[in-house]
Amino acid sequence: MRKSIACSFLFFLLLGCKSENVQYEEISYKLLDDDIMTTMPGSLIVAGDYLVWTDPFARDYFVHVHDKKTGEKIGVMGKVGEGPQEFITGGINPVAIDNCFFANDANGNTKGFLSLDSLVLQKETFIALSDSASKCRPQRSELAKGVFVGRTEDGDTDYFAANIQGRNSTFGVYPVSKVKQHVGGNLAYNPEKKSLAYASFSFPYLALYQDTGDTFKLVWERKSDGSEYEVVDNQIIFDRTVGGIFEVCMSKDYVIALERDRKRDPMDETTVGRDISKCPHTVFLYDYDGNLVKIVDLGIPAMRIAADYRDNVLYVLGADPDYVLVKYEL
Repeated sequence: MRKSIACSFLFFLLLGCKSENVQYEEISYKLLDDDIMTTMPGSLIVAGDYLVWTDPFARDYFVHVHDKKTGEKIGVMGKVGEGPQEFITGGINPVAIDNCFFANDANGNTKGFLSLDSLVLQKETFIALSDSASKCRPQRSELAKGVFVGRTEDGDTDYFAANIQGRNSTFGVYPVSKVKQHVGGNLAYNPEKKSLAYASFSFPYLALYQDTGDTFKLVWERKSDGSEYEVVDNQIIFDRTVGGIFEVCMSKDYVIALERDRKRDPMDETTVGRDISKCPHTVFLYDYDGNLVKIVDLGIPAMRIAADYRDNVLYVLGADPDYVLVKYEL
């Protein structure tokens, strides 16, 4: 096990087509838990005072909860099974609303909420969702209370569909502007700045949108030169040896992208598979104006990242060499 030690090495390099002066930094982590038992973690989420990660291959409970400061295990919730209040293939909303996660079953009918407060009090965590509530709930990710965002259909004028406090709208540009085709990606939301980040894991692409009250407007995009794909018969064909942005989250001052620094780590992404040792070990930090501020080497391969909009602490599920839950001061 690598020990977290107080050391950092700083130097500067000239990077990118815009000739940005980007700081490169190597930092060490503080260990929170080195007993993460999973085949592969599904997600990592900051929820108030807690860190929450999911296990899509769990056989008992698929949601694990830790104390954010100490890493202490608080408990588990989301029982795996085929009975009432159980999930065959459970998943949760990426944001806890009122300390509850909306949970549904990809291969079953269970829908409801999982309560962090009830878990702490050692009470039943599952709260059933009524039929009427289930029918009126938008089929999109809830990024803040009453703010739902999802994708449109290929060919639609706008890239995203939103429901903000009951008002429907569409917004957003296609990452490859000449083709109205959706690409794989992740969303992150800063409720204080009301900023929405979208990053594609198909190729290097990052965009920031601003909540205007009833929809979102594009603030900036950062995209590659297009060498990672070609367009054939109005379809995007990606170079699968080159990845994009694997995860995105937002802290107080940064939009944080888990991305491979291909200048230093030119990994063929088709060889990675489930080998976590081949996962990227760098995060790219952008300010809210879209400037790349620095590239941070985490020292270990990272699979999942998360942050809190109130500070600049980064939480990571990575490997050293087995799965560990750690944090960094950025």
